[in-house]
Amino acid sequence: MNIADIINSIRTFIVYQPFAAMGIAAALGILIWIKPKQMLRLILIFAGLCAAGYVLYFLWGAFQSGYLNKGTMINKSL
Repeated sequence: MNIADIINSIRTFIVYQPFAAMGIAAALGILIWIKPKQMLRLILIFAGLCAAGYVLYFLWGAFQSGYLNKGTMINKSL
């Protein structure tokens, strides 16, 4: 999954679920207006967790392909 797929998923959600998207946007807007400092901290923590998960997703893909081909490489060397 790359950034374009994530953005496309968000865009698809907004197009096909407009009332839910407006509700989420309104709730975030109200929370940011009432408690901006806490919401900014929460948004930054969430963005950091998302970035860490995104990096771990790509690392897992690299390790998984090596792990799955480990048995064939060992058998070829014998």
